[in-house]
Amino acid sequence: MRNILLFITFVVCFNAFSQEKVIYTYRQKDSTLIISGKGEIQNDDVNKYKDKCLKVEINEGIERIQFFSFCDFKLMKEIQLPNSLRVLGKNTFVGCASLESVVIPPKVRWIMGSFTNCDNLKYITLPDTVGIDLRAFDRCRSLKRLSFGYLSSYTIYHLEGCDSLEFIEVRDTTSPYKTWDGMLYISDEVIIYPYAKKDRSCRFPDFIRKIKMLENPYVEEIYVSDDINKIELYPCENLKMIRSENKIFYDRSDEELKMDSFVIQVNDRKRKTFK
Repeated sequence: MRNILLFITFVVCFNAFSQEKVIYTYRQKDSTLIISGKGEIQNDDVNKYKDKCLKVEINEGIERIQFFSFCDFKLMKEIQLPNSLRVLGKNTFVGCASLESVVIPPKVRWIMGSFTNCDNLKYITLPDTVGIDLRAFDRCRSLKRLSFGYLSSYTIYHLEGCDSLEFIEVRDTTSPYKTWDGMLYISDEVIIYPYAKKDRSCRFPDFIRKIKMLENPYVEEIYVSDDINKIELYPCENLKMIRSENKIFYDRSDEELKMDSFVIQVNDRKRKTFK
């Protein structure tokens, strides 16, 4: 019993000590929240600044941000993260509708769900060491380019609602997930063709055997290998032709649609998880 009481006392004292190390200062003249000290930013401590912050400056020494800490900071346009940051909690910046850019420090190793519904996020800098879950960027409607280190093998998701995305890049050459001309593929299968990729004509490399096309409104012609064996099409409103050097697999150039048996049309406009 005495050992249990000592343990509880230690935990309470440790938590209180950790909290005292983090200092929150709100500068009213420019609506900036300055966070300094050491330790972890806690959700409850920053939540009261949600409706008045335009900018957040986090100083060196802060190592962790608790999950949901800056959720729905709708007015926040800018946040500066320190190089000392190691852990970015899940859903940290969900709903930060005014946030335009962010630089992720090199010690952060993983991003999960962090930027969902950041409508104005245009630029994000990710170091090679950071792995991402693509759900972290769902409905980032202004994001044009996504370049990152590596992708987890068990959380492949389409970038739902990324209506401005033109280009994807995986920089880790050892990753099973790779990119070619802005498209994401694994082995012989293209799994994400960016919604806003603006090429009217697209030529896939010969090693690609399967393709998933998601609602791209720009592409009109697709060129593939003779050995292609599966094409899954969500509504691509201007697509007229899919062909190889010797075959035509999809032809909507006249009134009658002609389609090979392995071309699958998916009429549900909601983008779904790829497994």
